[in-house]
Amino acid sequence: MAGGIDRRFVYNVDWVLLGATLALALVGVAMVSSATHSGRHPDLYLKQLALVGIGTLGLLMAATLDYRRLADRAVLLYVLSVVALLYVLRFAPVIAGTRRWILIGGFQLQPSELVKLAAAVFVAKVFSEYRQETLGLRDVALPGGAVALLSFLIAREPDLGTAACLVPLFLVVAFLAGLRMRAVAGLAAVMILLAALTWPFLKDYQKTRVYTFLDPRWTPAAPGTRRSSRRSRWARGGSWAGVPRGSQAQLGYLPARHTDFIFSVLAEEAGFVGVVVALGLYLLVLWRMLETARLARDRRVRFSWPASRGASRSRSCTMSPWSRDSCP
Repeated sequence: MAGGIDRRFVYNVDWVLLGATLALALVGVAMVSSATHSGRHPDLYLKQLALVGIGTLGLLMAATLDYRRLADRAVLLYVLSVVALLYVLRFAPVIAGTRRWILIGGFQLQPSELVKLAAAVFVAKVFSEYRQETLGLRDVALPGGAVALLSFLIAREPDLGTAACLVPLFLVVAFLAGLRMRAVAGLAAVMILLAALTWPFLKDYQKTRVYTFLDPRWTPAAPGTRRSSRRSRWARGGSWAGVPRGSQAQLGYLPARHTDFIFSVLAEEAGFVGVVVALGLYLLVLWRMLETARLARDRRVRFSWPASRGASRSRSCTMSPWSRDSCP
């Protein structure tokens, strides 16, 4: 111990992953500041910066926890997630036509973001307890139904984007757990059928987003949507080094420029170089997380948590609480 900090823990931290994550957070703060400095809320970046600090403190707190205790409470976390989503649907204020946020002080808490973490822990816990090498459709019915319930409740807010995020989360974990290719094909068929059945119930703007995703050149029918889509493409078509305080972002042509169109702000003001740097940081984060999962010996860690990389560095097996189960 040195000054109350275990030096072995400091050694096992993946500083590259941590640095890339913080760099992305600071890029986000800078873009929010640029997008809002001439609007009604020029100090919005301060709130964003405060949230980065809160998130960093949360990271440090999580680093002191034994992940096995969290995994053992996976069912409780799942139940709390369902209760939180039901509460949002019933009692949350309507903001921009949706019920997604709980107001706490001056901040808006979006439970669906925490639900994604709880879903990852729950699914990893269930699949880690399977002992067979390959899995069939029956083996994924329980976790699949549990994730489908969360997706349904989130979609009811409505928040189709977050609800859709749970689908690849489940599929990746199921594949890593040993889902057979025939089962993958059957599961894909079921999901396509469900998508076809739910399509008539989607709102027009949700259908527009699906159309645009499948064909980026597709022009939405709604005039306002068409104009927003065109302006976002103009902003992304900037120069190599960008145009600081660009016209599309600063003159109000981009709606929700500090949220939905923040990437367009980045592309216009930082240019091709800035976009490559941001995407490179995302790729670096993804690579380090996948590498950490590959090195983990505990199935629960491999399926859900970006644990410490100490397993590949320390012969004495003195690792942080994140990777303690990797010890032989």
